[in-house]
Amino acid sequence: MLDIASTNRSSGIVPMKEKISYAFAQMPGTFYGGVMGVIQSFYFAWMGLITIWITIAQIVYAVWNVVNDPIFGNKIGNTRYYNKKRGEVQRYIPYIKFGAPIFSLCFALVFFPPDAWRGQTSNFGIQFWLFVWYLVSQVAYDTLFTLVLCAYVALLPQMTLNQREREKIQLYSTAFQLPAILVGFIIPIMFLADPNPGSIAQFQVLVISIAIFGIFPYLILSKYVREHSEHIPENKTPIIKSIKLAFKNPSFRVYILYDGVSVLFLNLVMVSLPFYLTWVLGPMEGFNMLLFWIGPILCLIIGIPIILKIARKYSTKASISFYFGALSIGGLFSFFAGLSGNWILVSIGFSIFMLGFPGEFIQHNPMRADTIDYDYWKISGERREGLYAGIGPLLSKPMISVALAVPPALMTAFGLIFVGDGLSATQGLARASLSVNMSMTLLPGIVCLIGLLIWIKFYPLTGEVVKIMKKEVSILHEQKREEYEERRNS
Repeated sequence: MLDIASTNRSSGIVPMKEKISYAFAQMPGTFYGGVMGVIQSFYFAWMGLITIWITIAQIVYAVWNVVNDPIFGNKIGNTRYYNKKRGEVQRYIPYIKFGAPIFSLCFALVFFPPDAWRGQTSNFGIQFWLFVWYLVSQVAYDTLFTLVLCAYVALLPQMTLNQREREKIQLYSTAFQLPAILVGFIIPIMFLADPNPGSIAQFQVLVISIAIFGIFPYLILSKYVREHSEHIPENKTPIIKSIKLAFKNPSFRVYILYDGVSVLFLNLVMVSLPFYLTWVLGPMEGFNMLLFWIGPILCLIIGIPIILKIARKYSTKASISFYFGALSIGGLFSFFAGLSGNWILVSIGFSIFMLGFPGEFIQHNPMRADTIDYDYWKISGERREGLYAGIGPLLSKPMISVALAVPPALMTAFGLIFVGDGLSATQGLARASLSVNMSMTLLPGIVCLIGLLIWIKFYPLTGEVVKIMKKEVSILHEQKREEYEERRNS
């Protein structure tokens, strides 16, 4: 048994229970992120928080995101927590285990402002306190998001160097993500596309249920997933030095831009989709709506094996180039099709978009792991997953604020504002529809096109470089393991 375990370890094979435990823990973050994607539908379309307060909150939120992520990421990377029960030093799992309950609580509180504050668009005092709840609850949620999710994503690169194993883990994670996306994003859209008191009550019950459920996958992960203590540095690295070393990594410099593009397009789509269903696709009913979504759903399913096959046959870079291309073409095609009013053409555009959509969920973490491997190989000589999880979102976290602020601002500029008991197209349905179409399709298409051009031109880790890197990093890992075992036994 020891020989088998040793062989598996040296070849990078991860035990199935660890794969499943890690993949299962993908669900809470996906649940929470999906529900947070409809936050503007809740605050802008239901609670009546006006655009100026949303914009101010998102500016403050963006500043906090830029500041807190590198600090906490470096702190996580420098942690040395001795788990007496396991007899090993840990740095990531303690944040996941002990942070999970608080993370869930902060998530739920975002969607429970006092109902008496709803619709008071002309009352400065109530608008101010609604703004405070909107901002503070998001800041609290994001702080725990940073601590728990940074530690979570940092685990994958150090679980194995084997690219196929990493992709398997990510594929299992995607299998858990799909139902989480359905429950955490699609179902809330059903409640918030045209909100009323009954649907909001059901939505809040869903939020509480998700928050309670979300604790358990993290606890299961903390029980079954093993950290590699040999990769934890003996000495702490100051944050400024860590950041300087990271920016020497050419892959990381491109990764920052890639992450910003990915987060911006995803959040623009999530924020805009509930409005798109109401103000653009609203005239479609029953069977026509069903026909509309057949192509996009089929392409979403077909896209998964295509993206994996391209990565396996060519490289991660080629796979990401494919899905960025599909996203940009699909988004731009959908925008112009929407202007024509031909819903068959719009469905074709959405289908092209959906061919690339799964790529972000499948390839993001393995590509980030390659970036961290390169740092270990050529830059620092240490495994610094926590730091990279913290400073990686330097651009993407502010992009969340951009994605949350731009659609309501665009809709307000085109006359789609809260009047009386809900949103009203004060400058006509055509202008309201155009603003939503722009935020749902045009802006994501342009963002993905920019990302594609940067990616093709500047990303340095081609297939051959990655092969050489994996071999040499594997040798370095074995040396570290032997040195660690000698220290433990001496």
